Amino acid sequence: MNKNTAELPLKEHGCKRLPEGFWSAVEVWVKKPHVVNKRLCGATETESRDVDIEDLRILLDKNDEESLQDVFLLLCSGVSPSNIHQKDKPWSSTVRTFIPKVNCYGAKQQKEVVLKDSDRQHVTFLPFEEDAAAGRVSLKKCNIYQIRLCSPGSERWVLELHVLTSDGWFSDGVAYPKLPWLSSDLLPKLVRWAAESKSSEFKSTLSLLPVEKYSLMYQQLKEKYKSMVKVWPEVTDPEKFVFEDVAIATYLLVLWAEERTAESLSAPQSFVDLGCGNGLLVHILTNEGHPGKGIDVRRRRIWDMYGPQTVLEEKAITPSESFLFPGTDWLIGNHSDELTPWIPVIAARSSYSCRFFVLPCCFFNFYGKYQRRQCKKSQYKEYINFIAEVGQVCGFDTEEDCLRIPSTKRVGVQRLDKRPSS
Repeated sequence: MNKNTAELPLKEHGCKRLPEGFWSAVEVWVKKPHVVNKRLCGATETESRDVDIEDLRILLDKNDEESLQDVFLLLCSGVSPSNIHQKDKPWSSTVRTFIPKVNCYGAKQQKEVVLKDSDRQHVTFLPFEEDAAAGRVSLKKCNIYQIRLCSPGSERWVLELHVLTSDGWFSDGVAYPKLPWLSSDLLPKLVRWAAESKSSEFKSTLSLLPVEKYSLMYQQLKEKYKSMVKVWPEVTDPEKFVFEDVAIATYLLVLWAEERTAESLSAPQSFVDLGCGNGLLVHILTNEGHPGKGIDVRRRRIWDMYGPQTVLEEKAITPSESFLFPGTDWLIGNHSDELTPWIPVIAARSSYSCRFFVLPCCFFNFYGKYQRRQCKKSQYKEYINFIAEVGQVCGFDTEEDCLRIPSTKRVGVQRLDKRPSS
């Protein structure tokens, strides 16, 4: 058995965060492996339950007793008599399925059983293969590792990486990284996450969408529209703007597809993008089958490249009876500046069924620059809350989500549900 360690001194980081901080760090690695492994889009967790060794035998192929015994020794190794479990079901078990950015596995899915031992401060990762046709699950005998939080002395904590065996360690560079990477990249990240006391003001990215559907569609759209980078006529950075709009379009397309399924709709949703800027988001959404248009106060050179099927209008938008959209399903405000707080109002006045999505950037209220009202939150979080409050006053049930785009301003506010009857 191989072992690597990374020390986490108590005097430097404070003991009140441990062992709670360790489990917070483990949650990041389990639920959001993409933040450190850039070849992943994310992971999904299923089948959460408490298990004992007999449950593991059933779960991981009871016919391979030799491998199960090795795993059991790893699960119980380094345990003092005072740390013997009293629980009937000592491990908390979940199954995580990796979602690669590029599907290199075909129909196969790469899965792990994650066993958390909260008493001993261990977490163990067991890769397995699933034969759906035969109804059989079998443990992979390679790539089994365990991360432990230990306290060898009163002045320090230590993270230890234990590998069942380094012989035959398999790396595909995606779901299964190289063994040295676990100690040189993952362990230091876990140390930092375990020591941090702050938590994010916002939800995790793509918290309202099925990540696997987002990943697949993003790769398809990125490949389809990457040629725009080469012909970009604007002075702005083509890669940033093209791939950012591809990501926003992906988010909306998956969101709308989920909405159609939930509400048994067949027709694609219509939209109007208020303050559409370069119009690329309108172009992508239109090309993908959604009827709509974009409006902006200033025409851009790139508009002429899209063709007549992409409807873009040059006009100033004044919130009034003249700018209502009763036949439109969704209003979009992508970095729409002064228009942002007005979009929920325009949606509410347009029709009962009109929804909205805004991705705020600059901070404006209805009359000018937004003035902060409290200092306990960041200005960005306070502004997001302000836009959500506007939506709620207009009668909407609002939710926020964090998009995966190359921008520090990536939290969107949207109306997802029907407004309750008054």
